[in-house]
Amino acid sequence: MFLYTRFLFTIFFLILIILTAAISCSRNIKPQNTGISDSDIFKIWALADIQPKDAADRTKFEDDVIDVNRNVDNIDIAVVAGDIASKPDKEVYEWYNNVKNSSYIKNWYEIAGNHDLKYDDGELFSRMVHEKTNYSARFGNILIIFMSDSQQGKPTEISNKTFEWWKELVKKNQDKIIIVVTHAPLEGSSIPFSSFHDRQITKSKRFVKVLKNYNVDLWLSGHLHLPQAFINTVVKKPGFADTIFVHISSIRTELLGLKNSESRFITFFCGSNKIRVESRDHDSGKYHKDLEKEFNVSNKILCDAKIH
Repeated sequence: MFLYTRFLFTIFFLILIILTAAISCSRNIKPQNTGISDSDIFKIWALADIQPKDAADRTKFEDDVIDVNRNVDNIDIAVVAGDIASKPDKEVYEWYNNVKNSSYIKNWYEIAGNHDLKYDDGELFSRMVHEKTNYSARFGNILIIFMSDSQQGKPTEISNKTFEWWKELVKKNQDKIIIVVTHAPLEGSSIPFSSFHDRQITKSKRFVKVLKNYNVDLWLSGHLHLPQAFINTVVKKPGFADTIFVHISSIRTELLGLKNSESRFITFFCGSNKIRVESRDHDSGKYHKDLEKEFNVSNKILCDAKIH
C-alpha cells in the first residue's frame, strides 16, 4: 500500500511539473525598477534540499556554486533551509563544507532538515555543519531566526521550548525586519501541500497565533521540492501581519531532470522598504524573470546591514 501511494504521488508530482512549466512559459511580467544601485543592497542566497544521492548529484551542486560564483554578484550570506544530506555521514558533510568553501560567499547559515536527523538526531550535523540548531543572526536591522527540525520524521517538529524562544524574539524585535527559516512550511501559509501532515510544521497554530498579532516579514522553507513556478510558492496571505511565505525548491535536480535545480535570491534595497524575491534555474544559468516579485517590508532597511 505504501509503495502504491508513493507511486501515485510521484505521478501527480510529475503532472504538476509539466503543468507548471506550461504556466510559466505563458507569463510575461515585467519586473519593477527600484532605481537603487547594486552597491546599496543586502542580498541573500536561499537554497534547500541539496541531498546528494550519488556522484552526479554532488557534481551538479558543485556546478551550481560555480554558476553563482561566476554570474551572481554582491551576495552577502547564504541560507540553507535544511536537508544538506540524504543519508548523513562524515564524508558527505566534509564534501559539503569543501563545496561551500569554494564559494565567494563567506557567511553561510544552515538548519537541519529531516534527512539531517536520520540515525543520530542531528548530532553529526551539529558537530560538522553548524553547532547550534536553533539560533539567530542580525545584520543591521535585519534579524534572521533559524529553527531546525528537532525530531526524526517527515514533518518538521519544533519543541515548545524553541517556540517560546522564537516568540520572545519576535515580540522584542518588532522594530526590525524579521526573517524565519524552517525546513517545512507553516500550515495555513497557503504554500502548496502545507496542509499535509508530512509536509508541514506540526502544531502550526501556535505560530499562526503569534503571526496574527506580531509582524514577521519573511518565512523561508523548503522540504517540498516543488518547482518555484508552481502557484503560491511565494505568497502574502491575508490575515497575517503581512508575512511573505517563500518556498525554496530543491537545488537538487529531480525526476531525471524534469525538475531543474533551483534556488532563490532575496535582495533588500537599503534606505527603502523594498525587497525583491528572484528565482534562478541553475541548469540554464538564468533567472525566471516572470517569477520575480517585489514587496514592502515593515521597516526601512538600514544600509549597515551590508556585509563587507
